Amino acid sequence: MLEKKWVFLDENTSEAQAQAYAELFDIPLIVAKVLINRGFTDAAEAKKFLDKNSDTLYSPDLLCDMDKAVKRIHEAIEKKENVVVYGDYDVDGITSTALLVSFLRSHGVDAKAYIPDRQNEGYGINKSAVKKIVDDGATLLISVDTGITAFEETVYAKELGLDVIITDHHECKQELPEAIAVINPKRMDCSYPFKDLAGVGVAFKLVCAASDKSENELLSQYADMVALGTIADVVSLKDENRIIAARGIEKLSKNPNTGLAAVISTLGLRQKWNNCSVVSYSIAPRLNAAGRMSNAMIAVDLLLTKDPVEAQDLAIRLDNENKNRQSEEKIIFDEAVEMINEVDLADKKVLVLAKRNWHHGIIGVVASRICERYNKTCILISIEDEWCKSSGRSVEGLNLFDALGNCADILEKFGGHAYAAGFSIKEEYIGELDRRLNEFANSCNFEEKVPEILIDSKITVKDITAPIIRKTEVLAPYGAGNKVPIFALMNAKIVDIKTLSEGKHCRILAESEGKIVEAIAFGAGSMAREYFVGDFVDLAGELNINLYNGQIRLQIIINSIRISYKEKSDVFPDRSDFTDIYRYLRQRGPVSEEISNLTGIITEHLGRRIMRDKLINVLSVFKDLGILNFNKLGDVVQITLCETEKGKKVSIDKSEEYQRIKREVEETY
Repeated sequence: MLEKKWVFLDENTSEAQAQAYAELFDIPLIVAKVLINRGFTDAAEAKKFLDKNSDTLYSPDLLCDMDKAVKRIHEAIEKKENVVVYGDYDVDGITSTALLVSFLRSHGVDAKAYIPDRQNEGYGINKSAVKKIVDDGATLLISVDTGITAFEETVYAKELGLDVIITDHHECKQELPEAIAVINPKRMDCSYPFKDLAGVGVAFKLVCAASDKSENELLSQYADMVALGTIADVVSLKDENRIIAARGIEKLSKNPNTGLAAVISTLGLRQKWNNCSVVSYSIAPRLNAAGRMSNAMIAVDLLLTKDPVEAQDLAIRLDNENKNRQSEEKIIFDEAVEMINEVDLADKKVLVLAKRNWHHGIIGVVASRICERYNKTCILISIEDEWCKSSGRSVEGLNLFDALGNCADILEKFGGHAYAAGFSIKEEYIGELDRRLNEFANSCNFEEKVPEILIDSKITVKDITAPIIRKTEVLAPYGAGNKVPIFALMNAKIVDIKTLSEGKHCRILAESEGKIVEAIAFGAGSMAREYFVGDFVDLAGELNINLYNGQIRLQIIINSIRISYKEKSDVFPDRSDFTDIYRYLRQRGPVSEEISNLTGIITEHLGRRIMRDKLINVLSVFKDLGILNFNKLGDVVQITLCETEKGKKVSIDKSEEYQRIKREVEETY
């Protein structure tokens, strides 16, 4: 599990205000602290946040060009024109497309969906698609979740007699495409109060403006689709998006549309659910898999069908596509890790990894996992015969979009933002790109930081009760801009620790104040090799109620863990530690291993406990003395031994790093 710096948000929280909020809103004190930590220091704003009242939705007429778009759509409805809704292949684009097509068809319009093929057409409106749409008899194209940079394509459509309405939510410049209407809350001249709508949110506003139904009625009808796209696109779940997500999750859990009901059925949920995590990690990936692996139109058809049998068939297809995606993702991830193991990462601030025919639709997901595992900016490139496709993810402090801008002369095109971007490049320039990106990272004095975990409040076992955990749900739905609250249980003693699901996960039973608390670390089975029964630990994570086989189990879902009490001998290595660890490494050879795994392996090998801090200190001293090369990269340590003169003895005391560690330990203990 990735080591993190713990930041306690409640250290400066007013206890008096938290107590006042707890009484005013009838919520637990720890929930009141979360509200204050997140900036709700005004009681009226806090009340508005807790209410999630749909009456606070803004009028769609406040969006620039909405009147022009509505006028043209009403004309299309009146004349029964052929209309094409042109979307993107991600969940936001898929839900936007299905929403608008559904609305138009309900008004008698012959509306069709068009989503470009990810592999052959790529992102956005393209001229070939425009020509095909015109040849098929369409007279109006409405873009959703795309189109704000389609300058040439819009002009081309106009030349062919095709009217275009653009709805989008991506960043835009002052210049806009020459369309009948361009609806985007991020337009520089648009005074719409909320700028963070997803693409499906903008499409929903268009539906509201064009309909004679109230916005509340339409939200009741389409909330599941609008919420799905909003949550999946990781836009801020504040203001209108919070209302949309709350209403949508309620509809998804009670009466979703036919297609989504079939998807939920394939998940086999064993208990009632009402949270964003099911949407983000279970429902959305299945719709996304269509665009990544085959054709996003499968997902659009699923959202539009009213036939339960067809819906079930399509849901099964999506489930299979998702399994294929997971399988392909594992292959690419393992291949990428193998490449990293063969590279000296000491001076690498950007990882550029390339291989022939990596799947375009999956490399972004893998880049994200690599970025998280190694705490390094990562770009994966699929090598093709002409233009190679790529996807990258970055860590805090290094603006990936700016870094690529510095290499624009060797890229065909690139786009994205500070933390995620993509581009096309010819194979012969990949090495040059690697060099220049790392030069850029060094030139801007970027330093990799230990990721932070923001802890809303310390808790005791008295706070881990079903009523209190249920009360925390007043803060939901969770997502970007409103993360799941993280609480910390301090100084709990491990009484049992074991792996689950064939070593994938770790379960800890910890004792605090005479009570046993269950804690689960998903995807961190190696934790069971690093921590032991009898250890006193601090546990930071989410509070959860798990209903399994009719039994309620209260849990902490671990986000981070650390030893809460260390003695000097746990941290400061003695002579035998240096000798024995060196002998083990000399016997083993090069190492690229999760730190938790390595501490467990060395502990088992030596037959005595070696904690993480002690191992890191030993390796740091060896590196200082030139005995080995050692890099710590997120979850992973990379070690290679240096060639040393045979019979030459090295004095640990002469290491400046050893003396520094010794001073720090003596000051601390």
